[in-house]
Amino acid sequence: MCSINPAIKFISLLAVTFFLAYRFDPVLNFAVFLISVAAMLLSGVRLKKLCLYMIPVLIVAVGMFFTGYRFSADHSMPVTTADFLISDSRWWNGLAQAGRVLAYAGLGYLFALTTDRIFLIRSFKDQFHLPQIFVYGLLAAWGIVPHMMQEYKRTKAAFRARGLSVVPVSPALLKPLLVKSVRWSEELAIAMESKGFSGHEKRTDYAPVHIQIKDILFLIVCAAFLFAVALLR
Repeated sequence: MCSINPAIKFISLLAVTFFLAYRFDPVLNFAVFLISVAAMLLSGVRLKKLCLYMIPVLIVAVGMFFTGYRFSADHSMPVTTADFLISDSRWWNGLAQAGRVLAYAGLGYLFALTTDRIFLIRSFKDQFHLPQIFVYGLLAAWGIVPHMMQEYKRTKAAFRARGLSVVPVSPALLKPLLVKSVRWSEELAIAMESKGFSGHEKRTDYAPVHIQIKDILFLIVCAAFLFAVALLR
């Protein structure tokens, strides 16, 4: 999953997301969630990291289950599927709501945790023809983020050295960070202009991103999965 073209991956997973929006099927939702988790683990995502990310998702899923269970339209109508029979539609409604949360979270994490951010921007530029001015801006923003995190830790350590206690989102911490971020962005813009970076001139790429056979196969597999689900269920 990590080597698949991010633009093709984005289109494929977005198609699956829209398809799930029109399907009220908890079995399909849980199947998509399990497939997403398996794909992430096979792509090298650490299990501990994935479990930490899933904690808030599971909390929301449990809340959606009880919401769907409590506010079901019909409490006595049995729900029959090709796989099993549920004697109470409240369970079906709750499982459908919870499964949809898990499926969307699984697809989102699958894209986020298996996609390199630089590779993503480059693929969007080559496949979606993203304007160069946005490409330079996004790449510059990604370069500033590590400095922002380091400055945040320094400011927090300075308050601790003076015996002051501040909350993580305190304005006393965020104001210096905001001022320095604006200063860094201005210096970076001036530096890029002085080096000839412009969003209006055509440039060649040192390593252009191309669509490969594995990317087409991934798109075909996702399309075949959606077609099979629509045909069988």
